[in-house]
Amino acid sequence: IDLNVSRLTVFLNVVMMAFFIYTLNPIYLTVVAVDYFIRAAIDGSYSPIRFLAVKIIGLFSFERKPISVAQKVFASRLGFLCALASAIFLFYGNQTGSIISISILFVLSIADSVFNFCVGCLIYNYIVYPFYKDK
Repeated sequence: IDLNVSRLTVFLNVVMMAFFIYTLNPIYLTVVAVDYFIRAAIDGSYSPIRFLAVKIIGLFSFERKPISVAQKVFASRLGFLCALASAIFLFYGNQTGSIISISILFVLSIADSVFNFCVGCLIYNYIVYPFYKDK
């Protein structure tokens, strides 16, 4: 996949998370959770936020930077778990737990989108991949 599209997709999710943290409107959290679910469990090409990121990148004609999709899918799965936990906390009336869960994802997503430091990718490369590289 293209690194630029991936980083912009994550940044757009950061914006949605910021709106959620500020307003506590569950619509923003739902959009983030659904987007992470689509990228983690179905196919990233169906993600509406990724679609928007592809269009924005296309407008600026950035050079394509290919990266491995496996580590980004793993990171999306971890992101989905954080967003799901936040939604569950919110559903059961625990706003503090919801904000903490989404804030963890928010900080990790900023690290990925702004500083190109993907913690989920590191976990995949050093903990998950060594056990599955021969399969």
